[in-house]
Amino acid sequence: MKIIIYSQHLVSMDGVGNSSIYFENLFKSFSEVSLVANYSNIDRVLNFKEYYKKHNPNDILFYHYSIEDPNIKLLLALKFRKRIIYFHGITPPKFFHPESEIFKSCKKGLKDINLISNFDLYISNSTESKNQFLDKVNQNFIDCKKFINMPPIDLFSEKDKVKKSKSIKSGLNFYYCGTLVKHKNINSLLDLFNKNFKNQINLSIFTSFSKEECLNILGEYKYTEYLENGINFFNKLENEKLNNHLQTMDCFITLSLHEGFCIPLFNAINNFNPGLSFPLKCLEDYFPKEYQYISIGDNLEIIQKKYHNNLENIEKFRDYIKNKAKGYSKTGLDSILNTIE
Repeated sequence: MKIIIYSQHLVSMDGVGNSSIYFENLFKSFSEVSLVANYSNIDRVLNFKEYYKKHNPNDILFYHYSIEDPNIKLLLALKFRKRIIYFHGITPPKFFHPESEIFKSCKKGLKDINLISNFDLYISNSTESKNQFLDKVNQNFIDCKKFINMPPIDLFSEKDKVKKSKSIKSGLNFYYCGTLVKHKNINSLLDLFNKNFKNQINLSIFTSFSKEECLNILGEYKYTEYLENGINFFNKLENEKLNNHLQTMDCFITLSLHEGFCIPLFNAINNFNPGLSFPLKCLEDYFPKEYQYISIGDNLEIIQKKYHNNLENIEKFRDYIKNKAKGYSKTGLDSILNTIE
């Protein structure tokens, strides 16, 4: 038995790429596994064209779907012993310029969901993503009972709590970790700190984007202004260096308007950091009702209160979220094993 983990785009330091590698390691304990992609910067990943030539109908397909896939019709025409899809959610095209390539790719990706049927198991990272998928399929879709939630990676490791007791006034280190695409709302986050929290909370931006890409998105004038006002940018850090920096941070913050899962927030909580975000729908499956979120218009005093509430309850919140994630992971793996038997 061989499991083929396929993703249209499989690169390192990327949500879908990291998820593909997580499932590769998970499946290796009971099966031979191959990573396949249309594009990848990882040496061991087989190009889809090469796989297509030597496809074996006894293979099991584990399909990561997150955006338009130019190979979707070729892939779905192949015979597999079992077919499982992991749907990461697709960013709504409304967040991008109608003439941009990303707008077209997201729109086409949503449209092509209609092609995805007769799978043996459907997995999503959250109920929000599941509902997005079901909203785009034909009304006669009959596979809803085969649809489960499962985290895209192993979210929690055993860690000792690091005591954090700073107040806002003592110079907290807030950080954002992720891309700078439009729906991440990075301009609003930067302006919030630049105009209202300057010299009161430190902000660091960790991104896979290069300095040139940051300049292009933010504009040279604004980028220079942010630097002069103490906002730090870290570009394209390797995982080890990134993790070393994050150990010195106090709170993850994002004003993202849409997430399929928001892995950096879960990572922050795993490190006992009280992350702050808008009340994203994707978090409803995992987070307790007592968790406090940011609202538009929150001032320094309100953010201080929400930060301290989440900090004071971080162990309780972390245990709750961890248990939810572990429960979904166990159910997910059991469902996968039952499907491929």
